[in-house]
Amino acid sequence: MMRVRLLGFLLLSVCLSACGYTFRGSGSVLPPDVKAIFIPLAENNSTKIGLAEIVTESMREEFDSYGAVSVVDRQSEADAVLKVTIANVKETTSTVNASSNTAVQMDTTMYMAAELRRVTGPVLWRDGAIQVTKAYGTNASVVVETSPDFASGSISSSDLSSLSTREISRGQEASALNTLATDAARIVYAKSVAPDF
Repeated sequence: MMRVRLLGFLLLSVCLSACGYTFRGSGSVLPPDVKAIFIPLAENNSTKIGLAEIVTESMREEFDSYGAVSVVDRQSEADAVLKVTIANVKETTSTVNASSNTAVQMDTTMYMAAELRRVTGPVLWRDGAIQVTKAYGTNASVVVETSPDFASGSISSSDLSSLSTREISRGQEASALNTLATDAARIVYAKSVAPDF
């Protein structure tokens, strides 16, 4: 029985690889000589202070996570450079409390561009219209305490009642910006490095 299972697994593996399927991160669409990528600090044209550092760190973590390429600390060590530009961050009110006419839920959208270029000059990949959106609650009544975003934040459920709406909104916004940076990094990696499935 064990041999039959092993044979079945091997046949499935062969079939999947013959069809072009790979596990995420196990391959690269980049030329074989592009193995090391330098990711300088993102250019931040938005009004969000500190967002360049958050986005840059998310990009470095995403690109370094799968082993298809490695992130290096200096451009002189790199085969290619990933330049990221945060064009804008827009916040819109998606839900309003009718009785007080105050925002209950906000949508934050980050617009950015990214370009992966060989250190010698030629562009390997470019996308000037990357957009990611995240909704967040602005007061304790709409914060979902069981959500992964809340659980990964620095505010505990017991803290909510002692915080002002403004403090809650700022904390939720900061969490949303971190999520946007992570989502953007996944998109950039998937489009520039990861093979299509």
